[in-house]
Amino acid sequence: MKRDQFIEWAQRSGWKLDRYGHLKRSLDGKTYRFKLSRVAVRYEIKSSAGWVRIKSGYFSKLSISEDGKLAGLRR
Repeated sequence: MKRDQFIEWAQRSGWKLDRYGHLKRSLDGKTYRFKLSRVAVRYEIKSSAGWVRIKSGYFSKLSISEDGKLAGLRR
């Protein structure tokens, strides 16, 4: 998967680009984001200590399943 393909999938899934080029979404009062770099993505949650990584993965290892879910992120 390429970075642009990931961004397209995320936007179709309700994620919004912020002013820094990362994707954010709020669910159940919590804020989540995909922090994007040139070759990888980190899935993070906002906490009182700042952003905490939950999972991450290289774009080359990511894929979208047939039911539209992201696969390939690791802890």
